[in-house]
Parts: sequence; C-alpha cells; structure tokens
Amino acid sequence: MNNINILSPIQNRILRTLKNESSLRYSDIQFKDVPNDLFNYHLQFLVKKGFLNKAKDGYSLSEFGVKYMADPFTKPEKPDSAGLFKLNVITIVSRIHNKEIQILNQLRTSHPSFGKVGVMGGVVRKGESIEDAANRKLQVETGLEASFKLIGMERRLMYVKDELFADMLFPITYSDECYGEILEETAYGKNMWVPIDKAIENESDPFDSIVGITTVLKAIKDGSVHRMPMFVTESVRKGDKMP
Repeated sequence: MNNINILSPIQNRILRTLKNESSLRYSDIQFKDVPNDLFNYHLQFLVKKGFLNKAKDGYSLSEFGVKYMADPFTKPEKPDSAGLFKLNVITIVSRIHNKEIQILNQLRTSHPSFGKVGVMGGVVRKGESIEDAANRKLQVETGLEASFKLIGMERRLMYVKDELFADMLFPITYSDECYGEILEETAYGKNMWVPIDKAIENESDPFDSIVGITTVLKAIKDGSVHRMPMFVTESVRKGDKMP
C-alpha cells in the first residue's frame, strides 16, 4: 500500500460516508463544502491505494477499506500489526414475551459487519469497566439500559486469505432485565427482539461468529445460564472473503 500511515481528513470523511452503505454514486458522496477537483483527487487517491472499489453503480469500500474502518490504527503496510488487537464487549440481553424467550438482535448497517444480524457490542474504552461499557453500548445503540454480568471471554483470530484480519478479545456479558423504550433504528443498525432459536441461528455463521455467544444462548434456552461457570476460550476463523 505504498507506506500510507495516515489518511487526510477528507479521505477519512469519504471512508466514513461509505461505512454505512453498500455503495454510493459520485454525486452522493461529494461534499458541498469541498471543491470538486480537490474532492475528486482524494476520492481517486483512495481508489488507487486500494481503499475503495469503483464500479458502474458507484464506489464502495474494498476489503482493505473495510479492514481499515474496522481498525483505523492499522498501518496498511503491516496488516498484522499489534494495532489489530481490540477489547470488544458483547451484550446479550434476554426477555420473556408471551411466554417465549427472546433475544435482543440488531441488523448491522455499518461495516465491518454490514448486513449481519445478531447480538451487539462495541469497543471498551480505556479505564472503563466491562459492565459499564456493555451498558453504554446498549444505551447508545438501542435506547435501553441494563445491569450486565461478565460471564465469559473469547479471543478470536480472523484470517482472510491467510492474512490476519482481526485479533480481538470479546468479554461476553449478559442481562435478563432491561428497561427503557427501544429505538427501532439508530446509526448502528435496526433493533429487534427475536425468538431464542432464531438468535442461535443468527450466530451460526461458520466464519463471522463467536463461539461463546452460542454457548451462552443455549444456556439461556435450557435455563442454566445463571449456573454457568466463567469460561475463557480462543477460536480461529479462516475464510476467502470479508465477513
């Protein structure tokens, strides 16, 4: 990638614009406050350097662009650098509705998991407790609040075409009590309650999945979740294309 370490503000702005879209036409991306020739220079720079794909129907994030948006601290010339490592909390929330166990799910509308349906989560901030991070992410993404308990931990390494895509540690939290009014849609995705079996199915992708989530969901289904011992596991996922 020709030793690109830091992208310009305009280039990062273009990438952020495409983060929540499958593709956009030039006119839909263009910024009114940036001269056309300057905007076009930065857009074509991103295409040339492999951050964007250009097709007849418009521009979209490339595999490398998705990877960059997932971890903006990555040095492109060293995709396996330590910057790929993150602490990302998983928030599992259940409820009983009409005598049926339901799980809070989200249809993602941003990369790197665009189009995926499942439980949600997000980055733990420096100095923030895992439980507080879980509740913060729940509030921001759904409008709900809950008291979470840490019940497991999973380290997942993902490889795309034998190159490291992400190395992440997932603290897995759970709550069966939440309150507030759910936001059906936010900048992060569309929120919904789904039956427990559908939630398990949604987490069954052979590549973009976290084993510990399915473990917890099955324990919720059989009523043993509150008796589960704390677990720590490591998984490796390999695929030929981005999740």
